[in-house]
Amino acid sequence: MKKRKIVIAMTALLMLGGTAVYAAAPQIKGTIQNFKYVLNGKAWSNSGKPILVNGQYYLPVNTVKEATKTNITIDKAKGTVHIGEKLKETPILNEEVNYYNAALTRDDAYTGDFKEVILAKKAYSSSIYLKPGAIYQSLVLDVSAIDKDSTIIIKNRDKKEELKSLFVSKETQEQIELNISGMKEVEVIVEANGGNVVIYPTSHYK
Repeated sequence: MKKRKIVIAMTALLMLGGTAVYAAAPQIKGTIQNFKYVLNGKAWSNSGKPILVNGQYYLPVNTVKEATKTNITIDKAKGTVHIGEKLKETPILNEEVNYYNAALTRDDAYTGDFKEVILAKKAYSSSIYLKPGAIYQSLVLDVSAIDKDSTIIIKNRDKKEELKSLFVSKETQEQIELNISGMKEVEVIVEANGGNVVIYPTSHYK
């Protein structure tokens, strides 16, 4: 087995929970290991290679993130590695949102106790494009069907794969929670011929 020696700066130890704090360390020597990955009993292809340093194996952050579906982000300015959900919830409207046959509205027929909500218009297929930017672990959506029963489909737009399909009964509010680790864009589709669907500003990332 061929091995390549490299010089790396070890700045963080990966853990599967919480927040790790790190500081710059002297450069040390490591060796790339050409191992094959097995994920949940099946062969798994990933370009990240383990590195052997002083008898300890280290995996690339992106490899661990993809395999475990656990969000890992590094904040160089603060010197922290964030793993899993963030303590502070971030409203979805704090990040970029794009609309197709949907829009923000302040119509008090839909807003209730809120200043504004996202409204997906009935009789049209509507899409709300959320852009978490691959920095969050979870997405929580608070939705309600108005006028008629509706079907909501949520997709990982990066890979064009369906995450969840949900039937929402008329005048019923539902909360949907999804693991969105590593996702840059999520599409919320409201199928045509349903009622008006409202997404409330309490929806958030964490």
